[in-house]
Amino acid sequence: MRFLFALLTVLLVAGAAAAQTPNQDALRAFDALRTGDWTLANTYATRALDAGTLAPGDQAAVYGYRGDARRHLEQLQDAVLDYTRALDIGLPPTYAARVYNNRGMAMFAADLFANAVDDYSNAIRLDPKFSEAYVNRGVVYMMNGRIEPAFQDFTDALKANPSSGRAHSNRGQAYMQLEYYEEAIADFTAALEVMNDPEEAVVPLFNRGLAWEALGEEDEAYEDFALAYQVAPDEPTYQDKYLEYGLLR
Repeated sequence: MRFLFALLTVLLVAGAAAAQTPNQDALRAFDALRTGDWTLANTYATRALDAGTLAPGDQAAVYGYRGDARRHLEQLQDAVLDYTRALDIGLPPTYAARVYNNRGMAMFAADLFANAVDDYSNAIRLDPKFSEAYVNRGVVYMMNGRIEPAFQDFTDALKANPSSGRAHSNRGQAYMQLEYYEEAIADFTAALEVMNDPEEAVVPLFNRGLAWEALGEEDEAYEDFALAYQVAPDEPTYQDKYLEYGLLR
């Protein structure tokens, strides 16, 4: 009898653990995303979804997790499908805004620029203070030569988040297109003040050098190009300036 009781206890505990597994896998998928392990996040999210026992809200969230993992793994079509499933199931507005934004990034990576703009616009509609979505939409506008709406998006992004390095960097590029070089320098400098990743910061650094050059300030331009060279000596698009300023020998 004691053996039977012990066996029943083990089975009940095992059953409870099994019932918790999809939620545990969902949490593991989230943790893997935070550490940048996209393959592991995809594995855990798939296992959680395949169990078929997640509550609708949790299921929508996990589809979003797997979409993020697959986007980073460049499985773009599958990522779009997962984001769409998450949106179809339903999410609170601020969470749905982030899924729209992330689906927009997958669309952008797949060169579906009009779709990306639609998704970024939906993200902004659901969360008007969502800085990243403004920046992302502005990038698409600027790529397509629509400088004024791009400039407005970058400005709106900074209203929502004044410390957005990407917004400052991209608005600086818009100022360059408009030939407002002093304003561009101010934005590139602001971007550099908040960007901690040297590989990310090299973009506004190099562009600030171009703005100094456009103003005829070659000493300042040289300093920025020299710093950019230290971080990204092999960047193909920078090679001509490196040669021009004697940085490549």
